[in-house]
Amino acid sequence: MISQSPRNSLVIPDQQVVFKLQEMIRGGSPVVYDKNKMSRFGILNKNATDASEIKWVEAPDCFCFHLWNAWEEPETDEIVVIGSCMTPPDSIFNECDEGLKSVLSEIRLNLKTGKSSRRPIMSETDQVNLEAGMVNRNYLGRKSQFAYLAIAEPWPKVSGFAKVDLSTGEVKKHNYGNEKYGGEPLFLPRDPNSVSEDDGYILAFVHDEKKWKSELQIVNAMNLELEATIELPSRVPYGFHGTFISAKDLAKQA
Repeated sequence: MISQSPRNSLVIPDQQVVFKLQEMIRGGSPVVYDKNKMSRFGILNKNATDASEIKWVEAPDCFCFHLWNAWEEPETDEIVVIGSCMTPPDSIFNECDEGLKSVLSEIRLNLKTGKSSRRPIMSETDQVNLEAGMVNRNYLGRKSQFAYLAIAEPWPKVSGFAKVDLSTGEVKKHNYGNEKYGGEPLFLPRDPNSVSEDDGYILAFVHDEKKWKSELQIVNAMNLELEATIELPSRVPYGFHGTFISAKDLAKQA
């Protein structure tokens, strides 16, 4: 899967999750974790003519089920990848793993040396399991300051989301409320021409397990204050992926 696209290259993650049809034939899941495989990233120039031009960089101790952004830093011959790295790496297949850690990480792929490095973006004291989410899509492929990620606690439920400064590691949180859980946060720019990267709103589907009602929470992305809550007529399942389509975009589909 081609995950991220910096300005001049494509970043292709090749992780330890593999597809084995024989496992499905035996009654299991065809998607399995291969502990003997080394994670790696392929870098392909956008002007390349075939796959032989992919440059692979191995990334030990780096199983990222989700990646959030990637960009080039020509001054150091590196590509920076932002992702959530899981330990133990097979935790995504275990719904009750109390030892799970999903660590928001900065992965550097050095194109000159062929080596990689990884560092946690947040301090150990601020560590929280962060999974599904996104950055401002207008910043995909170039250096972004913020990521908006689901707080996957208590695992596998999502109790809120975090806004993380990717440069400083500062973390700000929005909790959905008592006995309320939701899905991935979606960032929507307030205006396509906004100057500030975080000038927009976070949309999240939330379910109240006490009242058994669902709602859409709209949160100001700059200060994380709840702007509005819209009660939904039906339940939106946990883990349900979605996107935002404007009225203008929707009209084009007709």
